[in-house]
Amino acid sequence: MSNWPPVEIEESITCSPEALVDECYRMISFAAGSLPAWDRFKSLFVEKAILILRVFPGDESISVMNLDQYTNQQIREGMKEEGYTETPIKQEWFGFGDVLETRVIFTMQFGEKDPITAFDIFQLVKLEGRWWITSITGEIPKPGVEVPKDLLTK
Repeated sequence: MSNWPPVEIEESITCSPEALVDECYRMISFAAGSLPAWDRFKSLFVEKAILILRVFPGDESISVMNLDQYTNQQIREGMKEEGYTETPIKQEWFGFGDVLETRVIFTMQFGEKDPITAFDIFQLVKLEGRWWITSITGEIPKPGVEVPKDLLTK
């Protein structure tokens, strides 16, 4: 991986898949008046990672993007001023060896608006002595569709 990652991430994060996913949620969140730490966010992923998700509630369809496309689409008008957070509620892990997957129920919140429950599937691989995110597939329920209650219980 030439010139990758954009910044170095602490070993305490890259040696733990759970810490890596938690850091991803921390890096996408930002206070009003700021933006995500994009270089640090990108450093959690393999260079050719893919994100397959509905970026915002109300998006007509799911988008398939690389990291640069995602970072360009993620901030809509007004978000910098209001801030944004993603908070994991529940994670379920599966895999063994150097390949893992986690399914995450989380809330997304735009400024002071009500939080929205959403769903991500992360796939991770251990390469070069550390964990990397290879992909995220995610869904935000369409209006009128609720996340099944059994997915929300721990």
